[in-house]
Amino acid sequence: MKKLLLFGFAAAMLTACSNDETLEVPQSNTIGFSTFVDNSVRSIIDPSYTKETLGSFAVYGFTDNGQIFDGTEVSGSDNGSTWTYSPLQYWITNNTYTFGAIAPADVTVSGEEVKDGAVAMSVSFTNDGETDLLHAAPSQITATEGYSTPVSLTFKHQLSKVKFSFENAVGEGYNVKVTNINITNAKETGTLNVASTGNAWSNQNGSFILDFGNIVADDATDNTVAVIENGSVLESYNELLMIPTNSTVEYAVTFTAELLQGEVSLGTYDHNVTIKDIELQLGYCYDFKATLNIENITGDEETPQPITFEVSSIENWNKTNETQELEVSK
Repeated sequence: MKKLLLFGFAAAMLTACSNDETLEVPQSNTIGFSTFVDNSVRSIIDPSYTKETLGSFAVYGFTDNGQIFDGTEVSGSDNGSTWTYSPLQYWITNNTYTFGAIAPADVTVSGEEVKDGAVAMSVSFTNDGETDLLHAAPSQITATEGYSTPVSLTFKHQLSKVKFSFENAVGEGYNVKVTNINITNAKETGTLNVASTGNAWSNQNGSFILDFGNIVADDATDNTVAVIENGSVLESYNELLMIPTNSTVEYAVTFTAELLQGEVSLGTYDHNVTIKDIELQLGYCYDFKATLNIENITGDEETPQPITFEVSSIENWNKTNETQELEVSK
């Protein structure tokens, strides 16, 4: 397998695309919930939860006298505008309530307790690259008489989101195709430690393959490989989720690059490169970008040399230059 000689990386922070929040109209003084998911949107395949696709979450909640929500599942309807659970809990005047919420609702949570005004907990998570992990930590609420405002939950992404992009810098007239982009040793399991001072990951273990698909057109609706024209940049079909890790963790990336002159294939090259010295931070989106040029796309140890031409000689004409008199009519 040939090795890519030059690989550049770029990282961009995940930003919120909206701050819309729809409040459930409560009945009586039952404890209700409203949600907002801090997320970013792409046109290709993005696994991030939105408020409309969240579906459900688990709530953990305490009063002054103990725990009243122990992973209670709250389900959404009407594209996330209404959230319900059973059996209902009710606000008790002068009680202070502390809540925490996790999505998806079926993740394993342990050790939940109120610490420094927030619900601390440990979340055991198994990653498949496509399941988002969210956490919400609303401020403490002291119920006044007749209190009925839903608990407002702002969910934040707890994983790192990754995509790949490739730039064609080979030269004018040369096209590139990139297929079968994989991270072959992504971390499979980990523990999210939730605390008022900030969430952090530990015990990242295991290894599995993340398949980012091919490099596709910007308006792609499937994984059909696209031609990257000279000077252009295109992205992988899939964005996938990874358990955050520190900068000492290295990841192996494989992909296949095909070099074309116009539509004529000049060769197909398998590459195996390493992502290193990059911290995958909780809640960030990373664009790992490679610039392909003639020196690195073939993976040869020596730089490929351009095809050039020289004129060695010019043969004489087949006939000598003879003078012929023309008769001009009068």
